[in-house]
Amino acid sequence: MDVMDDDALCLVLERVDSHVSLICAAAVCKRWRRAIADAAFLRRYRSLHAPAVAGEFHNGAWRSNEGPVFVPSSPSMVDARHLSLDFLPNDPGAWTVVDSRGSLLLLLLLLMDMRLLGNGFPDMVICEPLTRRFEIISPPAEHIKEGRSFLIDVTANETGGGISISNFRVLCMFHCGDGVMHTAMLTAGSSWSEKSICHAVPNFHSTKFLGRAGGSRYFCVEGTSLVILDGSTGDFTSSVFPAIGVFDFDMERCNFFVTELRDGKPRIVTVSHCTLKVFARLGSGEWALEKSVLLWQSTRGLPGYNLLFFHYDQDILTRGTGSVILSPWSVVLCPQFAEKWRYSINLETMEAERASCDMGLMVYRCDLPWPPVLHAHLDR
Repeated sequence: MDVMDDDALCLVLERVDSHVSLICAAAVCKRWRRAIADAAFLRRYRSLHAPAVAGEFHNGAWRSNEGPVFVPSSPSMVDARHLSLDFLPNDPGAWTVVDSRGSLLLLLLLLMDMRLLGNGFPDMVICEPLTRRFEIISPPAEHIKEGRSFLIDVTANETGGGISISNFRVLCMFHCGDGVMHTAMLTAGSSWSEKSICHAVPNFHSTKFLGRAGGSRYFCVEGTSLVILDGSTGDFTSSVFPAIGVFDFDMERCNFFVTELRDGKPRIVTVSHCTLKVFARLGSGEWALEKSVLLWQSTRGLPGYNLLFFHYDQDILTRGTGSVILSPWSVVLCPQFAEKWRYSINLETMEAERASCDMGLMVYRCDLPWPPVLHAHLDR
């Protein structure tokens, strides 16, 4: 490699297949470290390679007090102990993940008295688990009765990196008990500022958060409108909710949600009459059925299978990227009917397997930080 000029070396290094492998390459020698640490190289590399996924966080069953749990994408790549949230103030069980973006998590402090009494809007914390850095964020207003917060992207820096613990935005939608919806934006290093509200989201009582896909957040309003929050800009758009058949719009229990598959594109997933359907958005903007599966057939042969489970509706327990965890609704209502029987459907293959645990309503992807920390070793 010593006979190779710097431009040729960079071309070779740009083809290193992963973020982790790039860090390993930087440890080879000082020359490689300097080449990789160059901002222009990092920007080009980021444009050619998808972010490295460290794994996913989930909040576990809603009755659990253990706090968020991290599941590595590959145990050989990431040691789960390095992404523990034990560095956060208060007991880990007091926090719940409400959003993630890049290498950051957004969490709410949910103390028991808040859960029982519904008083106030709790403090938030934004953190980067791998570097164990965090910042506590106060609510955007006093006397908030209900709210929901999201991480929003920022402009990419010179290394191609975007959102980080020192460069982030948080969007909060809330009301103070008067029924009037408010929206505020917080940028790292500054205070909350009011943001124009989306007319399509009149209030929380008629709005259901459906999930995340392609960096955006999706909502259903009164079962008639599909509202999208652009995760890059923080802007809202709305359209008529697609005609995807019969579905149950219930604020407490909803039989449809939005997620993404490996292509990063949004899908609407419905579960009705023991049939799971996946709808994809066409180039024209319309939604069309992409695939479907009969749940009572796909799960046959799994340990604990009982055809009687499918005489009841299926409850959506966990919405993941490319997967969903379900359970017969009868088991949720009447635990004595049987031991809770959970199973997952792979939305890519539509194959079923037993699910060992309840991972909470959603899972939250967490990437490795970018750019990688290399500069401290340049003089070695």
